[in-house]
Amino acid sequence: MKKITSIKMRITIWYTTLMFILILVVLSLVGGLSYQLSIDSVEKDVILQVTQVTEKLSKRHGGVFELVESKEEFKNVSIYESNGKYIVGQYIYDVANIPFVEGIPRRENVDGKDYIVYDIRTPSPPGLRGGFWIRGVESVNSTMLLGRSAIIIMLILVPLILVLTALGGYYITNKAFMPVNNIVKTANDISAQNDISRRIEITPDAKEDELQHLSLTLNRMLDKIETLIKQEKQFTSDASHELRTPISVILAQGEYLLDIAENDKEKELAKNIVDKANQVSKLVSRLLLITRIDQNRQKIKKEKVDLGVIADIAVESMKDMAEKKGITLSSDITEGIIVNGDEALLLSAITNLISNGIKYGKDSGRVTISASKLGNKTEIKVSDNGVGIAKENIDKIWTRFYRIDDVRNDEYASSGLGLAMVKSIVELHGGEISVSSKLGEGTQFRIVLKG
Repeated sequence: MKKITSIKMRITIWYTTLMFILILVVLSLVGGLSYQLSIDSVEKDVILQVTQVTEKLSKRHGGVFELVESKEEFKNVSIYESNGKYIVGQYIYDVANIPFVEGIPRRENVDGKDYIVYDIRTPSPPGLRGGFWIRGVESVNSTMLLGRSAIIIMLILVPLILVLTALGGYYITNKAFMPVNNIVKTANDISAQNDISRRIEITPDAKEDELQHLSLTLNRMLDKIETLIKQEKQFTSDASHELRTPISVILAQGEYLLDIAENDKEKELAKNIVDKANQVSKLVSRLLLITRIDQNRQKIKKEKVDLGVIADIAVESMKDMAEKKGITLSSDITEGIIVNGDEALLLSAITNLISNGIKYGKDSGRVTISASKLGNKTEIKVSDNGVGIAKENIDKIWTRFYRIDDVRNDEYASSGLGLAMVKSIVELHGGEISVSSKLGEGTQFRIVLKG
């Protein structure tokens, strides 16, 4: 069973349960107390009636029948001889044979019916012996029936009260948590759109509570983060531009030295200068491209591009590199798979993925590129059977300058910017890129483009 993760729902369930328990406790106490008070009231009423009849009889002379003017005086009261023989009053058959107990109001149950019984013994009138029993009797079934009716009504009302409480509470909780929903929505928008300029909306009539303070704090934090990111991007852009000229000079001078080298030692030194200058030049070019994409300054020229042609060009450009490791390159793209994109940028992205497969591929391995249509989308796959990527490192490979230490290979001048650049290019085209990999088995990059 899936656990409830919503705080609003957990709060609603908690206080609804608490309300249910409180209602049950209160109703039990009120019901029990009301019932006991009703019984006490019946007892007092019976005692009062018996006492009144006793007082009236004590002031009269003659026979009992002669002394009674109206049977209304004997409501719930009857008079018996000392031997238990009925004389006058309200005769209740159910309790007629119950033994007399003087001065103690008690509850008697006869055939499932409950009665309050109270007996008093009085002296007999002049001329009679043995005295009389005066008995007061009142049924409590009506009181019990009333109590049961009240319980039934309460049992009917309790679920309704709980439902209304739950709905009202959820509405109030949901309204109270609106700022939290706003925070989550803003965070999701920032993540989905890569737009750090978005802020948590705070309405002018918002209450000054803890959630508003949290929103203000997060907005201030986002301001600082945005400033730092802008400074970092600006520094990267400025540094890359400033480095281009000296790198071009170093590369030109290195190539000149390579041309005029008089021996193998000089040629080797000059070649190292040229190679490293080319490596740094490529790094700077990638930095500039990524920075321009980040700052929305990268111009993209979209046109109808044949993926088969791009794949063939990419494979051809990587052939020499693949041959050094005995890796087989192959393109499995059916003819006529067209996408709408920037040919140069897409070629750069695919070439980098093939290069990545060669760098981290096994000797005598393979790298394959394929493409297919998925409805109104196009899927491109670049697969290899190389060393693979550990599960804990997969999410890190898109980080700029990140390189996995155990497969770092300076022979191929890995800068850690290639995959970051590929991701930026794919997202610039409105596409998505993902990777699946197993250590020792290989890696597959999957690009999905619109159209």
